[in-house]
Order: sequence, then structure tokens, then C-alpha cells
Amino acid sequence: MSCFGTRSGCILAASLALVWCVSASAQNIATRARAEHPGDSLVEIRDKQRALLVVFKSAILDAANGERTIIDLVLKADPQPRGRYQWVYGALAKKLNAYIRKHKSMTAAQELGDADYVIFFNLLEYRRILNTVYPYGELFVIVKGSPELQKSPHVIWRTRKVQYAPDAISELIRELKLIRGED
Repeated sequence: MSCFGTRSGCILAASLALVWCVSASAQNIATRARAEHPGDSLVEIRDKQRALLVVFKSAILDAANGERTIIDLVLKADPQPRGRYQWVYGALAKKLNAYIRKHKSMTAAQELGDADYVIFFNLLEYRRILNTVYPYGELFVIVKGSPELQKSPHVIWRTRKVQYAPDAISELIRELKLIRGED
């Protein structure tokens, strides 16, 4: 049997097959993860308007059940930012308020009871670059539960990576515009 006529051809063919198998395996894992965690869909809040913005730094200790822990912390959190979180909250609120003024498809809730969903920025760190401080973290969208429908609160969207706070909220706004058909 001949693989492209030479031994190096056989090695090349085997390498390509290995790369293909690894790539297919990675795609299967990513597809399975999306199926198990359908949390990257804002369809659930397409028609919901009242959003509560919450900013704080969580210290998640349970990595196995991280989303459940985050939801519990957010549901118990004080929606009014305190101390150093006020600056981050203000930067995020500024972008959200511009979106609200332009599209009028969202309103700000003051209390958890008034909100349809929660936008939560988990502040992970401050990075200092050229004597300026930048807040970095993850952004989550959490839909409140519905006892009458027997649905518990759950994360429907999160940033794909740790990001600079205004970039994270811009990513959310961009996806909200897409899902709601706004320009």
C-alpha cells in the first residue's frame, strides 16, 4: 500500500487525519456544550423590557455548579452599587441608557421584583494600563424564574470571555439589537 508514494507522504496523511479527528472531536464537544448549556440565546427576553443592572465581585468557590451559585448571589445582592463598584456600574449604565433612549425597547428596573431579567457584571479584576484603571469581568443575563410555569431562574447569555466592562455591555447591546431587529 502506498501513501502518496513515500514515507513522508504517509506521515503527512496520518497527521492530516489526526488533525481532522481532533478538530471533529472539538466541534462535537462544543456542540454538546451548547446543547447542554443553551445559555447563549437572548430569544427568551426578546419581548421583555424591564432590566436590572447589578455589579459586584463574586467569589465563586463551587466551580461544578457555578451558574447556580451566581444566580443565588445575584438574587440576594443589593442592586444599588456600593463603593468601588459605583464607577463600573456608571460606565455600564451609561451605555445601557444610550441604548434605552435610542430604541426604547428596554427600561431600567430599580428592584429585583420589578425586573423581567437581570444584567449582571461579575467584576473579576482591575487592570492598570498606562496609569489608567480598567475593570474586567464577565457579563451575564439571568432570567427570573416563574413559579406558575415551574421555571427556575437561569442564565441565558454570557460573554464568551473576560472583557473590559464597556466592551462586554457593547457585545450584549449588539446581540440585543440583532434579536430584536433594531438598527
